[in-house]
Amino acid sequence: MAFRVTTNGLMRSYRTNLTNINAKVYDTMERVQTTRNFSSSAEDPAGASKAFQLRRSYWRAQDHIDNTNYLLNKFQMGWTSAGAIVDGDGSSPSLDGIQSSLNAISDTTGSGRAILGGDLITKSESMVMCMNVRYNEEFVFAGIDGMNVPFSWGDNGELLYRGVDVSAAEGTEDYEKLQQMAHETGYVDVGLGIQEDENGQVVDSSAFNSSISGIEFLGYGLDEDGDPLNLAVLMNELGNIFQDCDRDTGEYADAEDAERAQVLTQKLHDAIHRVQEQHVKLSSDSEYLQINLNHLEETQFVLNTEISELEQMDPALSVTEMFWAQYCYQAALKIGNELVSQTLFDYLK
Repeated sequence: MAFRVTTNGLMRSYRTNLTNINAKVYDTMERVQTTRNFSSSAEDPAGASKAFQLRRSYWRAQDHIDNTNYLLNKFQMGWTSAGAIVDGDGSSPSLDGIQSSLNAISDTTGSGRAILGGDLITKSESMVMCMNVRYNEEFVFAGIDGMNVPFSWGDNGELLYRGVDVSAAEGTEDYEKLQQMAHETGYVDVGLGIQEDENGQVVDSSAFNSSISGIEFLGYGLDEDGDPLNLAVLMNELGNIFQDCDRDTGEYADAEDAERAQVLTQKLHDAIHRVQEQHVKLSSDSEYLQINLNHLEETQFVLNTEISELEQMDPALSVTEMFWAQYCYQAALKIGNELVSQTLFDYLK
């Protein structure tokens, strides 16, 4: 059975093919410019779906990186500021230096008590200033209430933390407030797979606690003898006793002061040890955040590589396809010119 090829049919077929070839040219040119394997999900549904999942993981990793970066800077700021307390700075001695000075003072070298008393008072005041450090307009050691200054001295010389006396006795309302503030939690998602328990509470191991409590660092409340546990308060009280000593002989103002100084000296050693441990904990938290940040950045790099391999076209291949499409288009135009000329000639005959 023979098929009759008409001029109109031939021209329609040619125009359709020429349009398709022209579209192919623009498609390959776009790929060269964008270096993308596909511009819409319709071109590669499976690839587009996988690319979306990878990009969602990439964006989530970026959020975790931003959170970790912020926390790392905050904790490093806290560690550095606390280091001025533990290791000393130009205005105050180190805690080890204070312990050595206390151990060196005896009745025969008591003349140094008054001088040491001034150092202890200066150190307690410097300590409070260090605890009031800020990062990005947020008070680092204020727990979850980062917008308000954490430490201040009261009208009667008492040390306050967010308005509450840090030497509140156990069983009082103020002590309950101090306990709550010392154990506040502000969980941040840093890529640990944040989860909640059956009560809707965040599981500790699935997020990072961003709260740094100043009273947990310096201590709060009273011990079994009714003496303060806060390092700054202990230093301030012992410093005032030493300053009242005779500047030449170092004798105490009275026997009660001598007895009290002995008690406070021992308890000051214990408080110093606790603060040094808290400083080490801050260092450990900062190191953990740095390790987590490195891991997140590596993960993001791998994800970006997978996205590029899936979405990005090989430059050499895309250029080759573009030149081939252009060659086909030019060849189609040449055939079209011959076809149109022959059809018109036949028509004029």
